[in-house]
Amino acid sequence: MDKDAYRKNISKYKKGKKPPMACVSCGEDDANVIELHHVEGRNNSNWVKPLCKNCHTKITVEQNKLSPKARSKNASLENLKAFNIISIGALLKELGQRLINLGMEMTVNV
Repeated sequence: MDKDAYRKNISKYKKGKKPPMACVSCGEDDANVIELHHVEGRNNSNWVKPLCKNCHTKITVEQNKLSPKARSKNASLENLKAFNIISIGALLKELGQRLINLGMEMTVNV
């Protein structure tokens, strides 16, 4: 989703028309807490996904473990690849934990 599509969805939501947008990690769909997450870093691309503030913070914390220089627009190709792997890994970590929790909730004690 690009920035224009995101803004249009938020505008529709605030007018009472619910857009098909929710946190890709937890499913939260309150437009007041949905933010755009720059998957490859805000300096490197417009590849964005909607995340709630809570999930966004968790993933950004992982991204920020790399120095600003290593994740800048002028970073080496190796550092940019590492940043992408960390970004996607952080998202998968959140999704994986949610799947584990869901599976645990679904089990029936016999």
